[in-house]
This record gives sequence, structure tokens and C-alpha cells, in this order.
Amino acid sequence: MEALQWANNKLRKAGVDSPMLDAEILLSHTLEVPKTWLFAHFTDPLKTHHREKFHLLVDRRCNREPVAYLVQKKSFYGRSFEVNAFVLIPRPETETLIDTVIEILKDTDPEHTILSDIGTGSGAIAVTLAHETKLPVIAIDIDAPALSVAKQNATIHGVHEQIDFQQGNLVEPLVRLFKSIREQKKVKTSSVYPFKHLLIAANLPYLPESRIERLEPEVKTYEPRLALASGTDGLDHYFELFRQLRQNRKILPRRLSVIIEIDPDQRAAIEKLIHHDFPSAKPETRKDLHGHDRVVSVEI
Repeated sequence: MEALQWANNKLRKAGVDSPMLDAEILLSHTLEVPKTWLFAHFTDPLKTHHREKFHLLVDRRCNREPVAYLVQKKSFYGRSFEVNAFVLIPRPETETLIDTVIEILKDTDPEHTILSDIGTGSGAIAVTLAHETKLPVIAIDIDAPALSVAKQNATIHGVHEQIDFQQGNLVEPLVRLFKSIREQKKVKTSSVYPFKHLLIAANLPYLPESRIERLEPEVKTYEPRLALASGTDGLDHYFELFRQLRQNRKILPRRLSVIIEIDPDQRAAIEKLIHHDFPSAKPETRKDLHGHDRVVSVEI
């Protein structure tokens, strides 16, 4: 209890929003016990090496290093994922993207459907979709260290054989795959592909460069800028994604569903962006748990 009170006071003075909760998480991590265990052992003494480790973690948290990086874990869709400074920390808002994918898959033939998580990062989306849908997933990221984290999470959750990890820029690995399928089948149309429906889930960087400096220190200082910023309006990555899809549309399966996460202020801009490449598309927007426009789905 004394250790928790000390940490609570120190973290509060450092401007941490939830000092006692963070203290409990860090202490349970230090002792390698569930957080609930602490409440039944408030009077237990801390061993010297535990106290030293706990103090070090609290000092790092006072510098606003995220708790998820300190304990190297973050919960997402009911599962615990390994995270480090190479990957963005999974957010609860992104669970709306998972729900949207599952809803769309109700109207599809699972034997001819394949999923892709573009910008997989920690692999939270790819692993969750593999678990929830039992479908094959292609997880793509341009960053090799991020892919290493994603592969580790796939192994931990027992879906590594279900996920094909590819390093590359957005759609390029998918284009290579479906070109290869076309060559093997020696056909000119996509109607006989083994996969007739490709569903792409993408949580790409979508923050304007100008907003990065206004973010809380946990994000601005510690999370990878590569996974956050996307040009002056935050839409550079999505512009390139839909441009690549338009250029390679004939190579990809007959049915193509795209589900992306956005900033709530980007709804009108993203619809205009999509219509630039796919004029007849009809984007639909879904709100997250806080009632904010968060996920856009579209058939192209």
C-alpha cells in the first residue's frame, strides 16, 4: 500500500491522468501477478529488487512513457497483445473496424473469401480477424520491425499458420499475389479465381503533420511517427491506397470491400477522396463507442 501511495502521488504531480490505476498496473507487472492480487496483499512487504524495478517503471511513467510500452502489453478485442516502441498501441476505437468487417462477412462465401490487414503494426487487427472469422489473412506492413511484432502476436495467439505476413507498400504485395494466381490459372478474368472476394481492413496513419505537436506526450514523444502522421491533411496514405486500388482493380477479385479507420473530422474529405478514384462507390460510415465517425466501408 505504501508503494502504491508513493507512486500515486508522484504520478499525479507529473500530470498523469490516472495515477493510481497506472501505479497498480505497474506494480502488478513488477510482481508478475494479476492486479486483483494486490488488493488481498496490501500489507505484504516489497522485496528490494521488486522495489527497485517498480521505482524505475514509475520514473519512466513520470516522463510520460505509455504504460503499454512499460509492461509491453495492451488489450484489444478481449485479447492481450505484445507491443513495443516499433508499433502503435491498439485503441478501443479500432474495435469498431473489427465489428464492421464481421458484419460485412455475413454476406459472403467463406470458401472464396480472403482478408488483408494493410498497415498491420502490432498485428492486433490481423490476429483478431483470423480468430473471429477463421479466414485466411494477409498482413502487410512497410516496416520490418513492426512485422516482427505482428508475427510474434500471431504465434502467441495460435493463428500464425492462418496469416501470411508480407513486407511492402500498401496494396503492392496483394497485386503480386493475384498476378501470380492469374499466371498460374492462365485466365484473363477474375471470375475463376479461388478467391472471389477480397476484404481489405486498413488502419493507416491519418493525422495531419500539424497535429502531432499538439498531442499528449505519451503519443507525441513515444509512439512511432511513421504510424501516426500522413501529410498536411492526414490523408496521404489513404490517397495512395485508393490510387493503387484503382490502378490494379482488374487484377484483384471481382468483389472488393475496403474498411478503413479515420479521424472523425475526415468523413467528408475521405468520401471525396474515394469518389475521385471510384465515382460510383457508396461509402458508409460507422460510429465508434463514443459516437464519433470512425470507420468507413465501401465496395469498389
